[in-house]
Amino acid sequence: MRIRLRIVLLVIVVVIAGLYATGWYALHNPDRYLANITAYLQQKTGLRIEIRHIEVNLLPLSVRVYGLEVKNPKPFPAGDFLKVPELYASVALAPLLDEKVSIRSLVLDQPVMDFISDPDGLWNFQNPATPKEQPTRLSLDVISNVQIKDGVLLGSNLIDPSDAPGPIILDVRNFSAQLNQINLRKIHHPGTFTAIQGNIDASNAGFGAIHTTDLRSQLRIAPKRFTFKSFQAKTYRGHASGDFSFNFGGKNTTFDSVVNVNGIGVPYLLAEFQTAPTKGPAKLTGMMQANLKLGGTIEHTANPLADIHGTGTITIRKGELPDLNRNKEMIQMKRLRDPGTGALPVSAFSTFAGDVDLHNRRVYSKQVDLDFYGIDVRGTGSTSVMGSGAMKYRGVVTVLTKQGFFTNAFARLFKGAKEKNGRLKFPIRITGTLANPQCSVAD
Repeated sequence: MRIRLRIVLLVIVVVIAGLYATGWYALHNPDRYLANITAYLQQKTGLRIEIRHIEVNLLPLSVRVYGLEVKNPKPFPAGDFLKVPELYASVALAPLLDEKVSIRSLVLDQPVMDFISDPDGLWNFQNPATPKEQPTRLSLDVISNVQIKDGVLLGSNLIDPSDAPGPIILDVRNFSAQLNQINLRKIHHPGTFTAIQGNIDASNAGFGAIHTTDLRSQLRIAPKRFTFKSFQAKTYRGHASGDFSFNFGGKNTTFDSVVNVNGIGVPYLLAEFQTAPTKGPAKLTGMMQANLKLGGTIEHTANPLADIHGTGTITIRKGELPDLNRNKEMIQMKRLRDPGTGALPVSAFSTFAGDVDLHNRRVYSKQVDLDFYGIDVRGTGSTSVMGSGAMKYRGVVTVLTKQGFFTNAFARLFKGAKEKNGRLKFPIRITGTLANPQCSVAD
């Protein structure tokens, strides 16, 4: 047994030594082949690719690439679509006998991926011309596992017609991801392509003006669709969850989402939409919960998300509309509120709830219910989501607390007021802007 074991070990050593001996020339200094490697990759993809350094190990067979950069083609601005400081690939030996490259694992350390779309619908990771097919004995097979560590993912459009860089729309920072079983043979054949599944964790993620932290989500990558499935995230001192998808099938990218939020601090959310001239104290406070379905086309303009549309419901609890504290009608109505609420500001409310229908850059509501602690306002109207936020609402105020002996006296204060069973009702109108709302009793 000892003799047989020695023979077996000797054979293994000889085989390993032979493999290293036959491959020593290439393994000792693979950088001498960098020019040939990058030239082949550029001919295959049509994109300019640079690599700073390569290391190859035979057993186990692996490749380590340093300083990988994939440059933006014209008409995109100078820069990189992909920059990877360090990439590691573990390659299976057995499939090489059938001239197939099967990668056990692929690890990208601190990659930066910057997706840019131009007005013609071309992306910076696409070859402007048809790639030239290069004859090769080896064919790509599968990647069993892809890991991304501490990455950055950016998305933006070029502005039509100047092709100037537009604002960043998608911004995912410090993310880690894992993708499973990528079949490289089917990626270029949509009819047979199987969606790539995986998951992602990110410390920071933003879409437009909305920012989140501690994002966790499943990923689904199809030929023309990228989906954050069942995501969970913290945002504006609250929590958000749902599904979010990008569709790259047309000239312009579209998106759709189903989002549920809870415990959102309204002042922190609204501050994201304030520009320098309009920054100031919060115009609306409270904690918000909402169920929304949103979508739209990402335009090649300086305001790419102006086409957002959607529907849903919103409820804000225990908040204020501070600019109403100076309103004469609101000051008069304060004396009609529930007993024991005198210490609260005129603008304080217990519940602000309603339906929303967002289209044509305005938010329309068929019914808004605003409870100023015993003074219930029900109305309908709309608010502009662009510029100053012009408002147009009409409704009816109902005083829920019976006023007793003083009912008639209060009724004379308001035009069109009616009394029934000791309760007052009168029409109201809200106009002005979010920055300067005007509340008045309607004629």
